[in-house]
Amino acid sequence: MAQCPDCGETLPDKARFCSGCGRSLLEVAPTVLLGKVRSSSLPPRILAPGTVISEAYTLDGVIGEGGMGVVYRATDHVRQRAVAIKTLHGSLMGDASIRRRFAREARLSMRWSHPHVVAAYDFIEHPDMIALVLELVEGPTLEQHFESWASALPLRELKPLFFGVLDAMAEAHKRGIVHRDLKPQNVLLRVDETGIHPKVTDFGIAKVLAGTSYTMTGVTLGTCQYMAPEQVKTSELLDHRADIYALGILLYRAVTGRLPFETDNHYEMMLAHVERTPPPPSQYSADLPPELERIILSCLSKDRQARPQDCGTLRAQLDAVLSNVAPDSPREPNNTAPSAIDDGDGNTLLPVERGKFPMGPSRRPIFLDAFFLAKHPVTNRQFARFVQTTGYRPTDSESGRFLAHWRGRSCPTALLDHPVVFVSWLDATSYCRWAGRRLPSEAEWEKAARGADGRRYPWGREDPNERLANFGKPVGGRTQPVGRFAAAASPYGCEDMAGNVYEWCEDRDSPRFYLHGPEHNPRNTAGAASAPHVVRGGAYALDARALRTYARNAFQANFRLEYLGFRVAL
Repeated sequence: MAQCPDCGETLPDKARFCSGCGRSLLEVAPTVLLGKVRSSSLPPRILAPGTVISEAYTLDGVIGEGGMGVVYRATDHVRQRAVAIKTLHGSLMGDASIRRRFAREARLSMRWSHPHVVAAYDFIEHPDMIALVLELVEGPTLEQHFESWASALPLRELKPLFFGVLDAMAEAHKRGIVHRDLKPQNVLLRVDETGIHPKVTDFGIAKVLAGTSYTMTGVTLGTCQYMAPEQVKTSELLDHRADIYALGILLYRAVTGRLPFETDNHYEMMLAHVERTPPPPSQYSADLPPELERIILSCLSKDRQARPQDCGTLRAQLDAVLSNVAPDSPREPNNTAPSAIDDGDGNTLLPVERGKFPMGPSRRPIFLDAFFLAKHPVTNRQFARFVQTTGYRPTDSESGRFLAHWRGRSCPTALLDHPVVFVSWLDATSYCRWAGRRLPSEAEWEKAARGADGRRYPWGREDPNERLANFGKPVGGRTQPVGRFAAAASPYGCEDMAGNVYEWCEDRDSPRFYLHGPEHNPRNTAGAASAPHVVRGGAYALDARALRTYARNAFQANFRLEYLGFRVAL
């Protein structure tokens, strides 16, 4: 007799799995081959890096573990590529019915392919192991993407995120395949120079467990959150419209930042899908187009006949709405370098090409589409033209500090080419609307200052000095004319990005968003109107630490300070 090392259950000597806790009793050294070479010691629940599978795959490490099994990163030596290997947990391998179903669904997955479905390459079945070899998608899940925004997604994100998923599901449904467990954890995202590419995975996994005791005892809250009413009540009648209901939940979460039903209790969640009417998404997202709300709520109808009847129809409906509110940005590579834009007012907009750069103190990779940023901050001369043309005058509670360095409504001649200061975020955005420009996002500002090589200061690693920046003058300091520190230009030619004046960015301040937000075009415009807005670049009154390309600060939108200005983007 043997004893389980986890729970102490007494077991027969040749037992492979513990009947008490389900632990695999199969042990293996990292170099033992599974396949043609048999070993008296067999694989444990978690296989060690270096383990060789079927003489073709070497495990590199664990990617993740779920209720069904473990996913490993591995090297395919035959085709010289990295792959993912999804193994079934030992506690499930002991059920012959689950093994048969897993094998059937795995082989079915290998018979078809789609650009937005994780490809299945190979199936491994041994007495010791049952596993599926999959395309390795290196990127976040849709769940992680949702969490990185921590709020509603910009509408411009919906097309690249959802249209690929809809195309994949349309092809699956055409083949008679119902996913049954479409949730954000089962959508992987690959991000590259051309945008976001979703890949759906884990087709048929819910079907593998259907009718077993694991169906209810092993069900996760994530699964319940996206479960159609008929999946709860009459699962034997389930068809492709259950997937359309799940897509409705995904859309709801994308445009509101939350689920239509929120509870930590599995059974309450399932009951809500059957009985409760979801709150309209506009309750949480006031600017949501009414037609988009109608489409989402139709997907969430309790009556599956009232939902869009196929993914092609749903895609066409979304396209009609999003073509008006979120036109596609160009994604095709352009080998022609864009030219600088002369605004005709003494400032120039310089191009910053699309691509990745290391952002923040952790240097996490961020991908940005191409944009233009002004060479210099907006000057008093340029801002004066705006005030004279429009008669602009703020009326907020801090308006008494507006342009406090001017004499009445006129700027002193000596300051005309200095950055404008004593302007709030509200003043800056008003100027941008008049000029047909906008404020840069925090990520755009940092890329323009830092470059793709992740430099410490816009000019490189040399410590700040009087030749490179206006800083370190808390007493008696003042702004300097733009362009005086040309030697300190950023990799894209932008000047005055360190010292002189702080510069407003479009984003509301969220350190969490900055450190852990989305990796593709992050722009934090959500949150309370009272939230402070980000400023970057340091100022003449601050020390050298504020001049680092990843240093940041934030002020309320109506603050006006003697060292607070802005530059424009396009």
